[in-house]
Amino acid sequence: MTITGYIIFILGSFISLLNFYLSFVRYPIYRLCGGTKENYKWVSGIPVFGSVFVLIGIFILFHIKWVLVSGIIIGLLDTAGIHWCIGTLVYYSLFKKNNEG
Repeated sequence: MTITGYIIFILGSFISLLNFYLSFVRYPIYRLCGGTKENYKWVSGIPVFGSVFVLIGIFILFHIKWVLVSGIIIGLLDTAGIHWCIGTLVYYSLFKKNNEG
């Protein structure tokens, strides 16, 4: 069960960090390498799976402290997770006004 937990945790961590990279890191690197804003193609991450796999890995490997700590941090960084979706919906409902004319 421990090996399965590590595999699930590592897969979830990879997906979560890939989502973070695609959301925040890829564009600045593209611009630093001379790319233009007009030519940039936004790419979507893999929704939900990263956070879910990290959470399952944490539950399987709950007795290993570094898995718990790194799993929480990586899970929070997953920009395609449920918590980011809820946070974005709350943010837009509270702070963004519709253009009602």
